[in-house]
Amino acid sequence: MIRRASLRMPLVALGLGLCVGALTSVLQAHLDFPWLALVNAVSPWLTTAFVAGALQERLRTALWVGAVATAMQVVGYYATAELRGYDASMTYVVLWSVCAVVGGPVFGAAGFSWRRAAPAGLGAAALVAAYASEALVSYELRLGYTSSAVLFLVVAVGLAVGLGRHRGQLGAMLRWLVPALLAGAAGHLVLALVV
Repeated sequence: MIRRASLRMPLVALGLGLCVGALTSVLQAHLDFPWLALVNAVSPWLTTAFVAGALQERLRTALWVGAVATAMQVVGYYATAELRGYDASMTYVVLWSVCAVVGGPVFGAAGFSWRRAAPAGLGAAALVAAYASEALVSYELRLGYTSSAVLFLVVAVGLAVGLGRHRGQLGAMLRWLVPALLAGAAGHLVLALVV
């Protein structure tokens, strides 16, 4: 029989994903730049998978819970958009679902890694790099939205300091940051080809 405690955290992740997706859809109608970028970006959604993964006790659970959390964001977003009178493009539903299946497990594992500091700094570097690479590649280079790029860089620095303090991972995180930034930049460049 499955224990209640083993189901609680995955259910929290599922609810978190639905709520973040729905909130994203609602806030898009009420925010202006640079804040609008926070609900029109990949990094905040990956943060949900990171948090969901950090809450798990096993890596395997963190992987699938990260995928479920991001998939539920897609469901929450498009269900809310439909309720608000906006038709969902099946092309975008499929695209963001594929992104959820790819990014969710990666950032679920990153959250799990960060919480345990094993390997030290890698999980934190992944999330920091997600924001920093989105700032530089998507918002500054591709779109020319400097205010959004600055906002995302400020978030990245804040995350670096905050996440780096957990179990003294700052130095290790800084060592992982260059490869993580290169991976993040590559991901944003690939995404730019299809969006």
